[in-house]
Amino acid sequence: MSKPIIGIIGKVQPQYGEDIWHRIDEVDELRYMIVKNGGTAIMLLPTEETLKFNDNDIKDNTILNDEQINELYRQIDLCDGFILQGGLYSSNYEIEIAKRVIKLDKPLIGICAGFNNILRALGSDVIEDKTKKHDIYNKDYRHKISVIEGTMLYNLINKKEYYVNSIHSMIAPKENVEGYAEISSISYDGLVESFELKNKKFVMGIKWHPELMLDEDFTNKLFKEFIKKSKNS
Repeated sequence: MSKPIIGIIGKVQPQYGEDIWHRIDEVDELRYMIVKNGGTAIMLLPTEETLKFNDNDIKDNTILNDEQINELYRQIDLCDGFILQGGLYSSNYEIEIAKRVIKLDKPLIGICAGFNNILRALGSDVIEDKTKKHDIYNKDYRHKISVIEGTMLYNLINKKEYYVNSIHSMIAPKENVEGYAEISSISYDGLVESFELKNKKFVMGIKWHPELMLDEDFTNKLFKEFIKKSKNS
């Protein structure tokens, strides 16, 4: 049986210092977890004829034309499951991909900024965390979240409490998620840490970075279940 093809949506990267190239990347820990759990990873790329993309994680108001959207759809047709990555920048092509994937009911994970872009695809948004207390650039830092029983996330973690990293500047109050998706975990200060769509095969937005928690049982269970659902998509 062929392995499911997982499309990692390429993430535009900032240019630093003397860097003379524009870059669109994938986090290799994600590719590693896909391959480890029986999938084949490819990267999906934007279709706009430009080198200038949105340079922050605020919602991008770029309007894609029909040809650009249809070319994104052609890439989507190649894949069985999808991952929206975290990162400093978010572009509208990520939102358009999320909209299409959700409509087709194909498995989708959104991590950090990917969480934001799934929420945007659903018609809501996130807000900037001006306190910066959730932007801790340390993969070993952990804070407690409360996991809601009866959710897909709870079935994977099998705990009411869990400890996760926190490397993000955009946050989602409950009112930004309720009515759009089912909240599956809450941070210690009442913010949404994850959500899922009950009426879909597998759609999950996660604020933390499981790819930086490779030794955790949850991370392996998450990718195993994701790849399993992708095989059947």
